[in-house]
Amino acid sequence: MKNVLRMLVAAGTAGGALIPGVAARHARADRVALVAQAQPQQALRTEPDIGRPLAWLIAAQNDNGGWGDGAKTAPDVATTAISGIALIRMGHSWNAGQYKATTRKAVEYVVAAVDRTPREEIDINPAGTLPQRKLGRHIDTFLGAQFLGEVLPTVPGGKDHDRVKNALDLCIEKIYMAQRNDGSYAADGWAPVLSSAFANNGLYAARSAGERVRAEVLAKGDKYMLNNYDDKSKQFKTADSAGVGLYTVAGTAQSAARTGQMDGAAGKAAMERLHDANFLRGFGTYGGEEHVSFMMTSEALAQIGGKEWADWSKAIRIRLANIQRQDGTWRGDHCITSTSFCTAASLVTLMIQPKGHQQPARSQVQPQPSQPQPTPAQPAQPAQPAQPQHAQTTPPRPPLHG
Repeated sequence: MKNVLRMLVAAGTAGGALIPGVAARHARADRVALVAQAQPQQALRTEPDIGRPLAWLIAAQNDNGGWGDGAKTAPDVATTAISGIALIRMGHSWNAGQYKATTRKAVEYVVAAVDRTPREEIDINPAGTLPQRKLGRHIDTFLGAQFLGEVLPTVPGGKDHDRVKNALDLCIEKIYMAQRNDGSYAADGWAPVLSSAFANNGLYAARSAGERVRAEVLAKGDKYMLNNYDDKSKQFKTADSAGVGLYTVAGTAQSAARTGQMDGAAGKAAMERLHDANFLRGFGTYGGEEHVSFMMTSEALAQIGGKEWADWSKAIRIRLANIQRQDGTWRGDHCITSTSFCTAASLVTLMIQPKGHQQPARSQVQPQPSQPQPTPAQPAQPAQPAQPQHAQTTPPRPPLHG
């Protein structure tokens, strides 16, 4: 991926006007990253801080196990699920890691949401949340399935394992119900193509956990993503991605990588786009959709490995380091502005490694004392007051046991 480092760190200022109040922060991040390349002897930020965002995420969880847009705000399943995935990727699973109790609380929150949802309904969270408005009404079910699929292998056999497995199986059935004739899973929201990518991820996570997943549904979902590239016009479709090609390419790259089609037309076209600085800007500023797209792209390139992965990984780590906020979090500048959602997605991105990569046990990733940062970041926002929780519509089931 020749010159990808320079292009990605410059992506925040290439072409187009930025949202007022955001341009200065993006320009600073670009200058810092470029100077880091030209003057490597200077102590500039080339690696994100992992400890502070993890500490913030742990503290932001509600007592009921859920996460909302900010610290201790009204929770939703999608935000809780992606936060839980971040913890698992960092080594804090059901039965391991310093924060396994935090992960268990998140599992209980998601499983309870599934339990109280009628079997014939797709959606496991009440309507009106920020992730739903931007990614589609079904996003809670899709991300919930991925979270449960990733945590299930860490739950020992017994009552708790059975209950998590049952909730995952119900989510799988709901995803089947959501799939449309063209293989997509959503048509609403600002960027439903990302929702369809998450639906695919949920099914693949379930299959990796040992659950039975219909092969024809997986194939249809991947075909939809790959068909978003038109080989005749040499263009990616953007009707389901708010006109932003990055979102489509991220999901397409994932499907191409896991189906062994990176050498196909769609896979090659996706790689070509990832060399384009303007393309990498996405919407032009960093929203949750950009953070999610970086996460999905990292997942795809990790399956390839080699220089393509190494160049991308170095570049995205510099980018995330220089848009990291004073408290260590990340927050969207448009659309999905949620601190919890963006921070969790970025942590997942930072934990992705190619297969066979040797690294310290993820359970070692723990909050560390904050270190002085050579480059100032956007001031942290104060924690928001707790909001009323969604009322249960059916009697609660017994909690999962530790």
